Amino acid sequence: MASSEAEIVSAAKSFAALVERHDLHGLLFQHVALCERRAWLHMNRVDYAHLEEKMRLGSVSHELHKPRDHSVEGLLGISPDRIDWDARKVIEAKGSAGARDAVSMQTRFYALMLSAATGSGWSAANEIIGKKKVLKVSLLLEDAQLMIDLARRLGDISEMKVAPAAARRPICDSCSYRHLCGYA
Repeated sequence: MASSEAEIVSAAKSFAALVERHDLHGLLFQHVALCERRAWLHMNRVDYAHLEEKMRLGSVSHELHKPRDHSVEGLLGISPDRIDWDARKVIEAKGSAGARDAVSMQTRFYALMLSAATGSGWSAANEIIGKKKVLKVSLLLEDAQLMIDLARRLGDISEMKVAPAAARRPICDSCSYRHLCGYA
């Protein structure tokens, strides 16, 4: 059964309340979808992205190809790459389609926050830089509920005094936090 716009907006408002209560932002949802330890490290500003070659190159590529949309400046936790206000669509640009589900969590975050703020349903997409490919991000009621669950989990993670345990996964080999976890 398809979700109604009113149901999505209602769920988005519940989501936004959790986000504000725990002071969350979009990138945390990408991180937690990949690894809870990675999310904890990011929340606690523990990283070495400035030393990670892949991160530096990604930042430069991002700045050259898709400058950030400044129309959302001042909105709490919302900094997507582009917004089509007329079509009510948020677009996040990425260098590759890797970790697609995790990237979609970040993009979905922006769409839900804008839905809550405007009272209208928003759509979301990920654009793959260089390939001129746009991948639609699902935004059904079950997607909104998943995001609510992730916001609750991130709230729990934010209360932890030490990083949560993390099992080795295939993503560890390319993770920008791998040296901090010992999986380098």
